[in-house]
Amino acid sequence: MVNTLCIVQARLTSSRLPNKVLLELGRTGLSLLEHVNLRLQQARLIDKIVFAIPDAVSNDSLESFLRLHGIECFRGSEDDVLDRFYQCALVYHPHMVVRATCDNPFVDWELADSLISFLGDADYAYCSAAPLGTSVEVFSMDALIRGNKEAVDMKYREHVCPYFRDNRDKFVCKDYRCKPLSYRLTVDEADDFKLVNLLYKDLYKGTPISNRILYQYLEEHPSLALINRDVLQKRV
Repeated sequence: MVNTLCIVQARLTSSRLPNKVLLELGRTGLSLLEHVNLRLQQARLIDKIVFAIPDAVSNDSLESFLRLHGIECFRGSEDDVLDRFYQCALVYHPHMVVRATCDNPFVDWELADSLISFLGDADYAYCSAAPLGTSVEVFSMDALIRGNKEAVDMKYREHVCPYFRDNRDKFVCKDYRCKPLSYRLTVDEADDFKLVNLLYKDLYKGTPISNRILYQYLEEHPSLALINRDVLQKRV
C-alpha cells in the first residue's frame, strides 16, 4: 500500500535552460535529476517516488533515461499538469501526494517529512519561508480529486497547487513555519545552474548534502548567493 506518493514533475523542454535535468552537477557523475531522486529517497515518510513527465515525443529520451536508471515514471498531458498528477496518482491510490519538481537539486528531505506530518486532516500544506527550490507541497488524494474536477482555468491546470491556495473556502491550507531564508536554489537559468554546480563541487562528498550544511556554507560565503541574484522567478 502506498500511503504517501511523491510525484516529481520533470521535462526536457524548458524554454530557458533545455535539458537541464540531465546536466551533471559538480564532479559527481550524476545528473540534476538523479540528485533530486536520491535526496527524496532520504525522506522517511515517502513510500514511493514517481517521475511524471509529458507524453510528447520531445520527452521520449527522458523516459529512456529514467528507465535505464531504474527510476519509475509516468507519462501524461504536457500542458495539463494537474491532470498528469491526477492520472499518475490514480495508478497508486495513495492517501496523500507530495509534489516535487526536477528543478530543485537541494530539495530538503527533512522538510518534506515535516510537511507530510504537518498535513494532518488538512487538504494542502506548504512552506512559504523555505528558500526557493528546497521545499515540496503536500496534499491529500481527496483534495487532488476535487481540484482536478473543479479547476477549469488553465492557469490552475498547468501548475497543480495554486487552485488550493486560491480557494481557501473549499480547501484547508496550512503554511509550515520555519526560519525564513531567501536563497534562490532552484534551476531555471544558466546563472542558477552555475550556483548549484559550484555548491556541488564544494560540498558533495558522495552522499546527499544536508540542507543544514548547505545553509551554513552559504552564510559563510555570502558572495555565492550573488551569482543568480538577478534571475527573475516566473510568476505562477
